[in-house]
Amino acid sequence: MSDDFDLKQLADIGDPFAEEARAPIRPMDRSRTRLAPSPDRARVRALRTIALALALAYDAAWLVFHERRADLISAPPWGLALGMAIPLAAAALGLLAALRPGPRGLGAPAARIAALAVGGPVLFALATLLAAPHEGGDALFWRHAATCMAVTGLLALGPLALGLWAFRHAFATSAGWRTAAIGVAAGGLAAATMSLACPITTATHVIVGHGLIMTVAALAGALLAPTLARS
Repeated sequence: MSDDFDLKQLADIGDPFAEEARAPIRPMDRSRTRLAPSPDRARVRALRTIALALALAYDAAWLVFHERRADLISAPPWGLALGMAIPLAAAALGLLAALRPGPRGLGAPAARIAALAVGGPVLFALATLLAAPHEGGDALFWRHAATCMAVTGLLALGPLALGLWAFRHAFATSAGWRTAAIGVAAGGLAAATMSLACPITTATHVIVGHGLIMTVAALAGALLAPTLARS
């Protein structure tokens, strides 16, 4: 046997991909690869303003067409104002967490967003304990609380859906916390609406029946973040 190796003999080895290489290249189907253009900043602001207006109209419609307190005229104005101001302050913290651009427009640090998102329900609970009356026990407490929780959940559902629509694929970082903050904002708006719809103003009822939905909506927003909000 000879140890000489003739490189020219490599040409005798067949190319298994020769036929595929001679086939014409198929043109790219651009209809499948073309992405829809992203909206500019002015359009994004307009969409979010519309979503906020629709969320307010959604909850206001409940008061106009379905249910509102019978004592709205006779109730102390300061009590009504506090009943709305406390949950709206919690909602504002949620919106602040979701909207803060932070450095390079990527949002505030995750710890700060988390603090604002958690701070909304905590602020609501503490302020309600300080401001709302503490009267005797309600024999039907859990029935009344469950009824209000169901109504408050319905009032939060529309704003939450609108918020997730307005911020779809908008968050490159901390998407879970920021959509949780949107849930807090939706729940805060619903709780403020309930202060004009429900005549029970005791602290425990307001916290459980009206405010607990902030936590529920925050969890729902966080769970939906990977699908709807992450860019």
